[in-house]
Amino acid sequence: MPKITGTFEDREQIRELYAHYANTVDAGQFEAWMDCFTPDGVFESPLMGRFAGREELQKFTQQYHHSWAGGGVRHMMVNVSFEITGDTATGTCGLIYFKVHDGKSDYLLTGGYRDRLRKEHGEWRYTHRQVYIDG
Repeated sequence: MPKITGTFEDREQIRELYAHYANTVDAGQFEAWMDCFTPDGVFESPLMGRFAGREELQKFTQQYHHSWAGGGVRHMMVNVSFEITGDTATGTCGLIYFKVHDGKSDYLLTGGYRDRLRKEHGEWRYTHRQVYIDG
């Protein structure tokens, strides 16, 4: 069984970060989504590319929103697991991704995230978030 590390508060804040990430990107709240990352944070996706820093994350949100084509998306992040070492952490979770259009959700893909996190000014944020896709 994996060793549980970090304080209860840190663990809960990281769990909330995972949920906040999915909820904000699904709702198109891209400023709030970008706040999930440190100022030098990196987001990588095999479908969209690599985006480093606030300015590039902003570019990603514009491209991503355009890709919705009048619909929306739904992220389901499952089996969240992470290990905390001081003010840094590594984590993983599974991803089930749906396209939403005309009130209907269509399954698109499964995969997951590999994450590095850092606690700055009392708050946990992603320093590097890498998407992988099954198959």
